[in-house]
Amino acid sequence: MNLTKEEFSLFNLKSRLKLLKKDGKLLRQRYPGEYMLVSLYSIYGFHIETIYHVDNFKTLSVNSILNPDVYQLYPP
Repeated sequence: MNLTKEEFSLFNLKSRLKLLKKDGKLLRQRYPGEYMLVSLYSIYGFHIETIYHVDNFKTLSVNSILNPDVYQLYPP
């Protein structure tokens, strides 16, 4: 399966997570706050950022990234 950013965005949160698990590649992660984990994925030729609330064990968002330099925002 190969989707565009727009097609990927049409899926609901649960389906986006399933697609990331199946076809995505985790690139980097960062902790901007005590209870948040932000992860950067590559999938179908574009980047996806997920925000996970560690304390509540809940994914808050899964969205495509527009900034082509997003990789630079993550520590090595």
